[in-house]
Amino acid sequence: MWQSWIDAGLTDLTLKAAQVEESGNLAYEEGTYSIKIPGKDGKTSEEIGKYIVVWKKGDDGEWRLHRDIWNTNPAK
Repeated sequence: MWQSWIDAGLTDLTLKAAQVEESGNLAYEEGTYSIKIPGKDGKTSEEIGKYIVVWKKGDDGEWRLHRDIWNTNPAK
């Protein structure tokens, strides 16, 4: 998914984790993101939003993405 977005011209992805908590073999991360998106007119716009990621620890001890959701902030 990310590679196809990069190929489409998305740039400058910034993730800023605000909180990370762990419980057993699950952890969650919540934060904000920004990304630059090229428009059809050639101008670049910035999208800003929030995200939550749930991580799950595998039997090998490695953390892997289990669930991921993000939402754009409402327009002002």
